[in-house]
Amino acid sequence: MNNNSMNREKISVGHKVKMATMEHLVFTVVAENADGTFSIETQLDQQNVLSYGNISKEMLREIVS
Repeated sequence: MNNNSMNREKISVGHKVKMATMEHLVFTVVAENADGTFSIETQLDQQNVLSYGNISKEMLREIVS
């Protein structure tokens, strides 16, 4: 049994996550890339969306509601 998973569900498209380097923002996973990384985005205001691609799972923390 691998305890590193800490009983978390797999991160997938649609999940809300926080990125380790930007804990104050909540991102939505918009794509899972073929290499196992993720594309995420958050709406900053009415006109601005902040997007990141190729983010490793280790950099993300799923928000459990």
